[in-house]
Amino acid sequence: MNATLFRYSFKRAFPMWFVFTALMSVYAFSVVRMYDPQAGAALTGLTEALPQTMTVLGMTDYDNTFTAFIVNYLYGMLLLALPMLFTIILSTQLMARHIARGTMSYLLASPNSRKKIAATQRNVLIFYLFLMLAICCGVTIVLCEYFYPGQLAVLHFLLLTACVFALQLAIAGMCFYFSCKCSGTGRALTMSAAFCLLFYTIRLLANLGGPLAYLQYITPYTLIDPAGILQSNLQSCLLPLILLAIAVILFALAGRTFCKRTMPF
Repeated sequence: MNATLFRYSFKRAFPMWFVFTALMSVYAFSVVRMYDPQAGAALTGLTEALPQTMTVLGMTDYDNTFTAFIVNYLYGMLLLALPMLFTIILSTQLMARHIARGTMSYLLASPNSRKKIAATQRNVLIFYLFLMLAICCGVTIVLCEYFYPGQLAVLHFLLLTACVFALQLAIAGMCFYFSCKCSGTGRALTMSAAFCLLFYTIRLLANLGGPLAYLQYITPYTLIDPAGILQSNLQSCLLPLILLAIAVILFALAGRTFCKRTMPF
């Protein structure tokens, strides 16, 4: 890894990371403050009133505990979508933007191999994703312990956050691959966004069940089972390891693609 390039990329991405992390933290604060002792009953009533909507969002298989309430609203939709959007944008900036603008030629002219450059940019992406989820998780735990001490199952929440991180790593690997493969920023952004939105839409459709239930087998989101993790189901806790394997394969494939490709300059 090249320390100078890491610092440069880190500084350029910091404002965007700060905005996304702040939004996620504010949302976490809103969710925690929204809770009240009747929240479980209210969520059950909402599920009964809007069964299809709640099923699509994956918010029907939880008990009426405080932890379940927090997980429902945090990891039901928004805190899966925001890191995904951040990953799409940042991965494109880290590789495809340099390739499209020709600045990659200056990086390649330095005494650094293509492998080292790709590894450095990859590490920036992974580090920011880890920092984002770690801060959001930490903020949520602190807020829960301050307003509702002892009610959050902290270990289960930490485990679930780790599983979500594995999911985001798999998504990051895919986006980084497109960024390394495509010569244009627009094309890399389009490919990354298209596949991410496709998998996310498939997840929503698969939640409906019935004739669409088979769709769960073609989206990585199925490998995250919040309800099972909260219930300490062994299979649910181990499935994210598949996501880690997918992430390793995709990042390795991205690095190999970048090392072998012909630059457009």
